Amino acid sequence: MRLLLVFLKEPLPGQVKTRLATEVGSDKAASIYRAMVRILLQQLGGLEDCRLRFCYAPDDAHEAIKFWILPEIMESKDILLDPEEIDFHAQGEGDLGQRLTGAMRCAFEEGFQKVAVIGSDCIEISSRWIHAAFAQLSHRHDAVIGPTPDGGYHLLATKRFLPALFEGIPWSSPATYEVTMERAAEHGIATYALPPLADIDHLPDYEAALVGPLGRRLEKLVKRYES
Repeated sequence: MRLLLVFLKEPLPGQVKTRLATEVGSDKAASIYRAMVRILLQQLGGLEDCRLRFCYAPDDAHEAIKFWILPEIMESKDILLDPEEIDFHAQGEGDLGQRLTGAMRCAFEEGFQKVAVIGSDCIEISSRWIHAAFAQLSHRHDAVIGPTPDGGYHLLATKRFLPALFEGIPWSSPATYEVTMERAAEHGIATYALPPLADIDHLPDYEAALVGPLGRRLEKLVKRYES
């Protein structure tokens, strides 16, 4: 059994895309975030033999997240996801490393054999990308990681619980990916690196995405959520 964890936040102005918000304003940043998640849902259509779990923050946003995500899926012809294969879990307390550790531990305790986790900052991730990551979790590779140009990573997949990958990591820094790889080497965790994909964290990232392959879709959705 395989599971994809998607970490996301309730799309409230001032609570999401805070770095981008300093450049475009909180309301527009929230609209951009909603558009990014909508595109991610579209991109994940076609997941096979894989459950989908939305890990949300804050922890009291369960109903708000469900009433945001499920209608997007069920009322949209361009989102090919099965609501029966989806569930929702709170991220829990602690820093990102503690929350990732908890989510991964829970998944493997439930019996999943391969687990991938992504955020909601990269719109280029697709179901094919997820399948490619799972395919690399062979007898040779214990973990698969996808870097971002700013030094972070957009995806991490493992075939067993590996808490060392989340301990002592400088999150949201140019050293996140590098230190994660160092931790893997220290603990004898064989890793496979996917090609890099860009996050949207700052205005130049957003502007680059607008001229990329998903740019028209992104711009159209942002305008919809702004109206």
